[in-house]
Amino acid sequence: MFGRAFEVKKEELSFVLVIVPGVLAYAVSRIFPVFDALFLSLLFGITAGSVFRGEQIKISAERALSVALPAGIVLYGFKVRIPAPSKIPVEVIALTTFSAMIMSFFVYSFSRLLKVEKKLSVLLACGTAICGASAITILSSIVKPRKDEFSASILIITVVGLTGVIFYPAIWHILCLSAKEYAALCGATLHQTGLVEAATRPFGENMMREALSVKGIRITLISVAALAASMKYSEGFYVPWYIFAFLVISVLSSFMIPQQAVKFMEPLSTLAFSVTLASIGVSVRVSEVQRVGIRPLLASYAGWIFALSLFLLALKSTGF
Repeated sequence: MFGRAFEVKKEELSFVLVIVPGVLAYAVSRIFPVFDALFLSLLFGITAGSVFRGEQIKISAERALSVALPAGIVLYGFKVRIPAPSKIPVEVIALTTFSAMIMSFFVYSFSRLLKVEKKLSVLLACGTAICGASAITILSSIVKPRKDEFSASILIITVVGLTGVIFYPAIWHILCLSAKEYAALCGATLHQTGLVEAATRPFGENMMREALSVKGIRITLISVAALAASMKYSEGFYVPWYIFAFLVISVLSSFMIPQQAVKFMEPLSTLAFSVTLASIGVSVRVSEVQRVGIRPLLASYAGWIFALSLFLLALKSTGF
């Protein structure tokens, strides 16, 4: 009896060790919005997995992942806002969509040119073009990459995105961009929502809101990417139930569900994704991520810089 009780406590403890990093990362991101919850969750999870090892930890991580991942994807539908041309100018929607397309094209092309694994190339392209770690998490449920590829892709797009946060103010002044142009630049080319906020918040709430509205256009594109990935990587054309539910909620939250209810549900997606990233992190070793090598990072930088250059040319030529 004592042995059985010890096993139960060990199982409960291992489950707590999987959940806590995700919840802690989410709490830190709420206090300090500049820190992305999903990136922190992965780091905290990898750290916890390096300290507390064992088969039971892996079992608990798989159980948490099986619940948190579908829940996070479904709830992410509340974050999608299908833009109405009456509220956002058509030229802004077109330019942002163009930015997403060229970023995904160049990042994927450079990745394959440098002989990066195909699934990792897809994750890097989608994470760069759409909504960072959230896009990678959603697409991973369909593409089924290795855990080290998943972890590496999130680390890489965060590093590249932070580079943008550092250098974008200099680009603003060197190119003499207007406030609207700078907001469009941040919203259309920075990887994650937290990075968009970090790059624009110092210059006022109005600029930040405008940049986030542009970022929202890219977030909407995750629906298209999820459908395309389902067609490519599923046998026949099979859309997982949680992707279908995500698409339905995306439409409902954009046009039918009261915005008060949408705002209430939004944080739950981030919390579920945080637990998802922590669950993956505890079962990944740093040495496994290191084996991915530097080529994916180089490909992501090269593709992003090429796409950024074209976007700036288009931005200035349109007179936005």
